[in-house]
Amino acid sequence: MTIEPKDLRRIRASIARIPGDLSNDAVGTHVAALDDIYAPETHAAALDPHAPIVLGSRGSGKSFWASVLGRDETRTAVASAYPRLALDKTEAQFGYTGLGGPDGIDAEQIDADVPSAASIEQAKAFWWASILSAAARASGQVASKPYQFLAQAGSWQQREALLNEHEQRLRRQGRVLLIIYDALDTVARTWPRRRLLTEALLEVIWALRAYLRLRPKLFIRPDQLDDDALRFVELPKLRTGAVNLRWSSTDLYGLFFARIALSPDTAGADAFAHAIGDLGLRTADQRTILTRRWSLAVDARDQQRTMSLLAGRYMGKGAYGYKKGNTYTWPMAHLADAHQEVTPRAFLEMMTAAATYGEPPVDRVITAEGIRHGLRAASKTRVDQLHQEFPWIKGVLAPLSGLLLPQSEQEVYQVWQQTRTLEALQADAHKSGYLLPFADTNTASTKEIFLALERIGVMFRRRDDRLDMPDLFRVAARLLKKGGVALRARA
Repeated sequence: MTIEPKDLRRIRASIARIPGDLSNDAVGTHVAALDDIYAPETHAAALDPHAPIVLGSRGSGKSFWASVLGRDETRTAVASAYPRLALDKTEAQFGYTGLGGPDGIDAEQIDADVPSAASIEQAKAFWWASILSAAARASGQVASKPYQFLAQAGSWQQREALLNEHEQRLRRQGRVLLIIYDALDTVARTWPRRRLLTEALLEVIWALRAYLRLRPKLFIRPDQLDDDALRFVELPKLRTGAVNLRWSSTDLYGLFFARIALSPDTAGADAFAHAIGDLGLRTADQRTILTRRWSLAVDARDQQRTMSLLAGRYMGKGAYGYKKGNTYTWPMAHLADAHQEVTPRAFLEMMTAAATYGEPPVDRVITAEGIRHGLRAASKTRVDQLHQEFPWIKGVLAPLSGLLLPQSEQEVYQVWQQTRTLEALQADAHKSGYLLPFADTNTASTKEIFLALERIGVMFRRRDDRLDMPDLFRVAARLLKKGGVALRARA
């Protein structure tokens, strides 16, 4: 059976309607919805209640999973996807969310309870109070905030008595209490205070391992945990046990195809079902997808066949079109950051942008040129998102516009020196009140700018020692590429 052009257009319209704003908060109006849950097998370790630290860059899904685990409805739904984790016997409360409100704890509450010149013991007392507060709420004390437990938290005898009481209650109930910490990069606006609070929290998390039923879960950025200035003696063990929240190519394509199959646009969903039926594949409902019993969620070969159906097999035309790359592997190669990670936000942004580019083709859903346009859109969005987390990033990328990479470090550093990027960055950070990419302003240099970009996966050093930038960021930064055609961002 040949797919009719009208069905191709319907699938295209469904892809274009995939929501572009995939950002979530642990609490509030932007929590994860039931229909948004997609549960890759590779994320099981990250959601395990016995894994205290989950690492993830912006857009990897930290707040999404924090919000899923933090609410009964969504946690119960996802329990079927990961039956070995016993999430159906787990309850959850938040220890920090970055947002206030009835269910949240933000930096303003920390500032009120931890003095600006606080000691490590005072900082630890706040985090212990956040655990006591969470346990109290789980036991039925609805109006419980950390400040109400500071006195008990500061006394190890009172704190231990309360924790033992909650531990015994949970054992009798056969339950585990998950205490979730999200948006930890928002705890402070200066390096010394962020390090104090981070180190204190890690000490508390390490000490909490003495309790079987009180389980902490930190969703944190890698650069925050890898800060060399943290001095907690057990930090190497915590780093070793941390779980990375990563998305494989199979995970991302599974998410993409699931969004089409479950589209509220029933005409598009039906057209997709008919299209993959030509390949001998079946569509699926939400539960089948959630429990990974759908071929397009787990089988890379079937995914590649489906992508060839939607976009053609190669990124080029004619007999030598294969030299431009495969439409299945090309997106992953060009959306990866310097740590070889691709986020679901960037991936779906590429596909939705591809579905709105140019006139709809008569023989496929999206085109190779549409996918290239999608990279331009994803690049701009990715840099915009990073700017929310690292307000300094656009200021250090802008001077590099037009530079040909890869390049020697001297050439890159010279650009920043000639444009006085370091001075402008320090002035803007002081004026706007954000955290600089380096802690010591007295010894700051242009090399520190590169090292900051390297830590967050925006730049990297090649084996021949030249500096380079992944295509994902190169496009938005308007950099040229040696040995290839630059995908310039359009104004």
